[in-house]
Amino acid sequence: MSEIIDKLESLDAEDVKNAFKELLQDYLTPAFGSISKRDFDILLFIKLQKLGIFDKNPEIYKLVSELRVTRSKARNLLYESKLRQTSKTELDQELRELLKNPIFLKDNDKIGIEIDNPYLIDHLRAKLKSLNHITDGSFSPELVRLTTDAFVALFESYLPEDSKDNIKKAFIAIGAKTDTSLKGLLKGVFKKLGSKIADEAGGKIAESAGEYLEPLINGSIDLMKNKFADFFLETK
Repeated sequence: MSEIIDKLESLDAEDVKNAFKELLQDYLTPAFGSISKRDFDILLFIKLQKLGIFDKNPEIYKLVSELRVTRSKARNLLYESKLRQTSKTELDQELRELLKNPIFLKDNDKIGIEIDNPYLIDHLRAKLKSLNHITDGSFSPELVRLTTDAFVALFESYLPEDSKDNIKKAFIAIGAKTDTSLKGLLKGVFKKLGSKIADEAGGKIAESAGEYLEPLINGSIDLMKNKFADFFLETK
């Protein structure tokens, strides 16, 4: 807890005062002490986030260690704070960023996404359900495992709509001709990418996945062609 106090002392006094006033107002509404302890904990955590004591998307372990709470409590604080502060558009943007660095797993050709935020995991599951796919949550609460087909469908859903046709043409032009549908092309690309960067010792990702997937999901056609042209030459 001393770390939190130390951080508070380094903040602007006016910011701390305003945060306390807002928290006190919530505590007094509709009457002194009427708010539940659970809601007060959540509001206090949100104020700590707004003051910069905790990041917008902190790691679970950071909350466990600095707040000295159970993992379950930390996950609940994250879930509730996101529920009260985050729009669907913001959740989509966070998920879109995570898709740039997937984890290529060796078991059954699955692709994983590491997500600490339980509310974002629920958003992901709802998104996959709308695409007629499901997740495999048996591995761990923070590692969402998807089949290649599910990951492809999810990834494609976040591609810029006005770039999809150009992306398809670009892949065909540089040698990805196994399937001329965008989903088919992407599936082949992810399988090759997984083979290229998978760590043989642990079956997890290399951070280099992002250098291929960022221009792709951003619809940067020329940069995408440059990155994947070399990739196809190396993996033919």
